[in-house]
Amino acid sequence: MRIGIVRKYHKLLHFLSILTFIATFMLVSIGGIVTSTDSGMAVPDWPTTFGYNMFSYPLSKTISGYILSIDAGLQVDLDNSNLSPRLRDAIETKDDHISLSPISEIEVIELGKLWRLNDGKNHRIFTVRKTASELEVYVRGVFAEHSHRLMGSIVGLLTILLAISIWKFDQRRWMKWLGGIALFGVITQGVLGGLRVTEISVIFAVIHACLAQAFLALCCGLILFTSREWTEGHHQVEGAVLLRRLSIFTTGGVYCQLIWGAILRHTASQLQTHVFFAILVANCVLWIISRVFIHHRNFAKFTVPSLFLGVFLILQVVLGIGAWLSEFQLGDSLTYLTRIAITTGHLVVGAFMLVTSVILTLRIFLYSSGFKGYASSPTGGVPV
Repeated sequence: MRIGIVRKYHKLLHFLSILTFIATFMLVSIGGIVTSTDSGMAVPDWPTTFGYNMFSYPLSKTISGYILSIDAGLQVDLDNSNLSPRLRDAIETKDDHISLSPISEIEVIELGKLWRLNDGKNHRIFTVRKTASELEVYVRGVFAEHSHRLMGSIVGLLTILLAISIWKFDQRRWMKWLGGIALFGVITQGVLGGLRVTEISVIFAVIHACLAQAFLALCCGLILFTSREWTEGHHQVEGAVLLRRLSIFTTGGVYCQLIWGAILRHTASQLQTHVFFAILVANCVLWIISRVFIHHRNFAKFTVPSLFLGVFLILQVVLGIGAWLSEFQLGDSLTYLTRIAITTGHLVVGAFMLVTSVILTLRIFLYSSGFKGYASSPTGGVPV
């Protein structure tokens, strides 16, 4: 037999799941800015920030990126674009978290006043500015990277609270498992983010980006699983079996597209594969929208997310073309902020597409008996 006890809506669980999702979406968006500005290695140590406890790092340094000052006598080396041993030693000994690659390049922005030091090996860009008596050294991207870390800590805290609340208040066994998976996921993400910094690893950066989208999708699911819509009953929609399969395929396609997008952003390769999946996803989205509006046009639970999915698809195509033009064609003809806005917007709209597809898929399963009792049974419909 199956247990038929209906799980009542719990306001706290739903509220915490919404907060966790919002914080996670902000985290993914900030992560997009970090990648677009090449700021992932702006802070060289982890879990500390230039030796400070992450939560006590001075706000002034976070905003400015200032890290240290060196002897004004080193200006000659900077003017000659010469990364001399004494210049390297002056920077490295002032902050033992900083190490400079011997092949770093110095660009003179304004002779005698402003220089840029590009450490390509460690993925770090410094700006050196002359003041009255010394040379001030700044690192680009500290604000973005440090903000990303702080938001990650907030997401971690909210996930812990949500998991504990699920274990305490939710009777559904499968929900307790999801709470545990969410907690494991956020811990894994934190570790991967740290390894990306300590190991200076592009591979860890790609994995970190891909799992972030998967965690966002999980948070979206938790919002629906803890909602009144899921826990307090629903009617069934006929003729949605093919729609279930199509929705799974569409969601999987969107996620694969995000994976190839992460590879492209971090390695500047696999553009053809990214475009292929973009065409595949576009066809899936158009197909599922057509079926929804042909067979279920009067059912808002399907039509509304389908409509949003179509709008996001159009935006994603436009931003994708813009990102390709800005990165591979137009180059420096666009302003720095414009390029960041386009590439980050492309990632954010991709995340919107994923969560919208997840919502549509879960609703299709919910309203077409696809879960067979998982909405209301404490054991998830498992025979007992």
